[in-house]
Amino acid sequence: MVDGVFLRINKFVPKRWRWVLEHGGFRRYFANTGWMLFGQLFSLVISFFVGAWLARYLGPENYGMISYAVAFVGIFTFVAYLGIHSILLRDLVAHPEKRNELLGTSFWLLFFGGITAFSLVIIFSFLFETSVFVRSLIILYASTFVWSAFGVINVYFQSMIEAKKNVRAAIISGFVASVLKVILIVTGQGIVWLMLILIIESLLLTILYIISYLKSGYKFSAWHFDFKLAKEMLSGAWLLAIAAAATYIFMRVDQVMVRIFLGERAVGLYAAALKVVEIWYFIPGIICSSLLPAIINAKKVDEKKYKNRLKKLYLLLGGLAVLIAIPISILAPWIIKVLFGIAYIESVKILQIYIWSGIGFFLNLGFYQYFLAENRLKSIFYLYFIL
Repeated sequence: MVDGVFLRINKFVPKRWRWVLEHGGFRRYFANTGWMLFGQLFSLVISFFVGAWLARYLGPENYGMISYAVAFVGIFTFVAYLGIHSILLRDLVAHPEKRNELLGTSFWLLFFGGITAFSLVIIFSFLFETSVFVRSLIILYASTFVWSAFGVINVYFQSMIEAKKNVRAAIISGFVASVLKVILIVTGQGIVWLMLILIIESLLLTILYIISYLKSGYKFSAWHFDFKLAKEMLSGAWLLAIAAAATYIFMRVDQVMVRIFLGERAVGLYAAALKVVEIWYFIPGIICSSLLPAIINAKKVDEKKYKNRLKKLYLLLGGLAVLIAIPISILAPWIIKVLFGIAYIESVKILQIYIWSGIGFFLNLGFYQYFLAENRLKSIFYLYFIL
């Protein structure tokens, strides 16, 4: 399929530039990024519109309650992931021959991190949440931390530039979850069932990752834990974990605070605007995760090419953020009315302001790639923690 696309494109490209399209490395990265983009777009389009329908159905108060529960759990994500994913991706690209050692060590670190995060959520929910119902929603959603360690498979396929396998899993799990949400709306079920659907989606995605890994001819029995490697990974990863914690708290603690001071309805209005803003956040994530192997490889062979790729990455990310923010700001009243209904009209001003934060978000991910390639983990810590 990819070869067919390139054959068609070749007809419209000047001969002196065709060598770029015929370059094997370019084709691999193009196809990898294309699959990631397709998967995210497919999943996001379905989940976004189903999510908007769901928000209409639940109303600002109930929608705010479910958003608050998800945000509360999200604050503890850094404990579950420990900053390991970025380190693992970098090391798998640099040392593919150490696959089983890297995956096995990372898996067990993340497994214990997930159990710890789940336990912390339970403790803090009892300390700070007085509503038994909301506390139950929080603990239910936190159960996804238990199997989150299998996300190392996703990282492995990224390092091998085989995003197609991750995309298939994401599309299937997202589609199943969307169908279940539609059934929930049609049958008039409540938010407890919605929370169960979110858990099913996470579990199904994990199962599909496992199936995909086994079908590729790999065995989990080959994974092994290396204590020395674990110490090396954690020595740098803890900085990324704290940076990630600062970033996520910055992005989610606002919903927690809004709920405390203004109530569930205000959280629902805020979350509706946030949903429109965050639908675009997959773009820099895809671009950066797909191009990181190319950036790291360029650093190995040619410093000038490496810096040139970074420069183009920053220009691309900043330009895309501005191109997204301008029309969203102008069309915000129409977007909110069409997607969420008149009950969410107070979300318009929030959206018009918040959409411009995407510029910083897009560029931060680009800077993250540079510091990661340079192994300047302390710089990542200072960048994300201070900002």
